[in-house]
Amino acid sequence: MYVAVPRSCTVTDDPESLRPDDAFTLLADRTRIKIIRALGDASTPGVPETLTFSELRRRADISGSGRFNYHLGKLVGQFVEETDEGYRLRYPGVRVYQAIKAGTFTDDVRIEPFELDGACHVCGAPQVAAYRESMFRVRCGGDCGAVFYKYFCPPSSLAEREREGVLRAANERIQREIASMAKGVCPWCCGRMTSRILPPDAEMPHRDNPAIEHRVLHACDTCDGAIYTRLGGLLVTHPAVVSFFYDHGIDVTRRHIWSLPFAASDERTTITGTDPLRATVRVDCEDDTLRVRLDGEPSVIETER
Repeated sequence: MYVAVPRSCTVTDDPESLRPDDAFTLLADRTRIKIIRALGDASTPGVPETLTFSELRRRADISGSGRFNYHLGKLVGQFVEETDEGYRLRYPGVRVYQAIKAGTFTDDVRIEPFELDGACHVCGAPQVAAYRESMFRVRCGGDCGAVFYKYFCPPSSLAEREREGVLRAANERIQREIASMAKGVCPWCCGRMTSRILPPDAEMPHRDNPAIEHRVLHACDTCDGAIYTRLGGLLVTHPAVVSFFYDHGIDVTRRHIWSLPFAASDERTTITGTDPLRATVRVDCEDDTLRVRLDGEPSVIETER
């Protein structure tokens, strides 16, 4: 496949790059994880700390100079950088350290369901939030079965928070990553993300969710990450919507996304054309209404107050 590259960019195919299985094999040793943790723990925010050989060995609490030197040598180049002053984490090492601290692959945190102030957008019962298996969920607390948001959050990010802190952290993560998708940038790897509104008859998971009728499929060309969202959820940070709420003295980006009817349910979304695909999302605030029209990509093509 031919890929056009702007003249200002240089793309190299480094023959020394590791294969994924080799990279993970490098980390499959407790001694090497201790080295990465020691370097990460010694660093200050934004400044990777450089430690001498002896100081790093002391902080990692590894007996035997030869054993320590062997495992450190395996990490140098990919995860650890050797300098004249000593050793420090390279960016891939920083990301490994962050994943360890966040408990992304190790922690099992559960937050039992608790009732929210908002009501279900389908049946009016209270909304309920919970966290398990690394997924934050907001659903109907009644019997209609509506699920408004289900999204991955690292376990340690929620473990020590009060309920309001849990909601704030989850809301910020969901809004930030959906905003990135809306701009065509993968929130996980920064690759090119393509999006499209699925036609009403398309096969998709969770067809029995009464809060969802129309979905947008986002897929990354680089990491193959994919996720479904609602059309309305893509609009929370759109300038027209932000301005509309701001005119009423409201910062909509600080509202919980699951509390916004246009963003949490398809009740206010209408497919207005199929060839080409067109949709309209009705955004209400007090006695005012903003209608946002989108094409199939989906991109905003017109707004009307």
